Amino acid sequence: MKEKQLKNKKGITLVALVITVVVMLILAGVAIAAVVDGDGLFSKARQSAGIYENAAQDEQDKIQSMINEIDGYLNNSQNNFQGTATDGSFDSTLGLNTPDTSALPTDTTKYVTWNYNETNSIYEEILSDTAPNNWYDYNNGQWANIKTTANGLEAYWVWIPRFAYKMPNTTGNGDEKEIEVIFVKNNSKEGANGETCYYATDTEITTDGSGLYVNKTADALDKWIVHPAFTFGDDQLNGIWVAKYEASSSNPDAEYGGGNVTNLQVQVKPNVTSWRNIQVANSFTVCENITKTGGAIGTTSGNNSTIDTHMMKNMEWGAVAALSQSQYGVFNPESATGANGDSTFKVWNNPNSNYIAGSAGDTADSADQTSTSSYNTNIGVKASTTGTIYGIYDMAGGAWEYVMGLMLVKETANEPSVGQNDINNTGFNGKFSNGNISTTGIRDLPESKYYDLYPYGTTFNDQTAYDRGKIGDMTRELNPISFYAWNGDYAVVIGPVNPVVRRGDYVLALNAGANAGIFAFNSNNGNVNEYHSFRATLVIL
Repeated sequence: MKEKQLKNKKGITLVALVITVVVMLILAGVAIAAVVDGDGLFSKARQSAGIYENAAQDEQDKIQSMINEIDGYLNNSQNNFQGTATDGSFDSTLGLNTPDTSALPTDTTKYVTWNYNETNSIYEEILSDTAPNNWYDYNNGQWANIKTTANGLEAYWVWIPRFAYKMPNTTGNGDEKEIEVIFVKNNSKEGANGETCYYATDTEITTDGSGLYVNKTADALDKWIVHPAFTFGDDQLNGIWVAKYEASSSNPDAEYGGGNVTNLQVQVKPNVTSWRNIQVANSFTVCENITKTGGAIGTTSGNNSTIDTHMMKNMEWGAVAALSQSQYGVFNPESATGANGDSTFKVWNNPNSNYIAGSAGDTADSADQTSTSSYNTNIGVKASTTGTIYGIYDMAGGAWEYVMGLMLVKETANEPSVGQNDINNTGFNGKFSNGNISTTGIRDLPESKYYDLYPYGTTFNDQTAYDRGKIGDMTRELNPISFYAWNGDYAVVIGPVNPVVRRGDYVLALNAGANAGIFAFNSNNGNVNEYHSFRATLVIL
């Protein structure tokens, strides 16, 4: 009996043990499931850790954003000309009209800055899809740069904000002087700080509204003049985009970098041969084509009515020249010119005998060099309009650049001359200087807003009649004397034989080094010429 009781007790114990184990296993399974299941403890822990990490990163981002805002505020407090806006409107904090990219294709437009690599002593390009914080800083010679990269083409453009200016009291062909410049609000005549400004055609400036210096009033030097380059037909512009380099073609290895054709596309890039030996009418056509299908802007449906590209006008050249000679140009504190004991604040020559765009010589007045410094070197930047990498190149030396500045036909009051004769002419349909009708034209003249029109020369070789210049084109305003303007730059006025303006001089000319410069101007007939190139301007309407 006692043995039976013991057996019964052992049986109960085993059953209880089994049941206990089973229960424990069930409980363990439940517990493990609670921990490792998709919505379990481990998952909860992972989610909590993720939430914490996200919150920490969000907090860090907010802190960095606050730091950036503080940095931006401090930068703007120290310098009112740094910013990132891209719509062309006036920014009261920045004090200028912001660069306008509003109509440009976003997928083909890049914002350009450069970083100096001290190891290699070069400036390395940085491209951004959106405007970076350090995109421009006009007070320190950092003009806004963009790059359009469409259809396998490249084109660099530099923003010239709407501004007013005053010329210094100077005469003759001595060293260049500083030009006073203020930026102007929107498309108005009001300066950034409320200054009263005038148009070149206002009666306070000229007695008959012609804009010609022959009729300039005595007190005009004391008035701020809104630069005429920002008047484009009936439109008052907030600013203009100017090609950073002389034009090159989509086949820069072709003879003369392109030649007298219109089936090539315009590029604007450094370290390639400039497009030369092309008639003025064809130059104008290929500049128009930049905004057409296949061009460097990247439109794909033909003409874009809000974007206009055209061959640079003489007045637009004058605007760049004036801004270059201001506190925002070569006189800015970051400019490489005038530094290291060099007292000459000027744009250095591009003396490359192979017409390589964006080159600089060994000295300010170098001429005819086969070996030159590239645009992105410490010497190369001296050949830009700011003495920094952010300026415009090839405006001193390089090739002569034809610009759209034409002389009136003798027998008419409003019709521009299209050249000298059937052999030497621009290629536009119209009349020659003597009134004869051209029989060799290849296209009609564009609207009058695309060229600057000058009075007829009163004599056959009226080369020094500087009073025929216009306010703003930086010809007559320099008070040239006997063929030379500021810093000895060559100064010759258009006439019946050569009724087309050209600017900048070229590297192989006699005394090219001394006579080349951003203020150099001369005349030609507009025909093909191996020493002549051109430049484009971009306008957002």
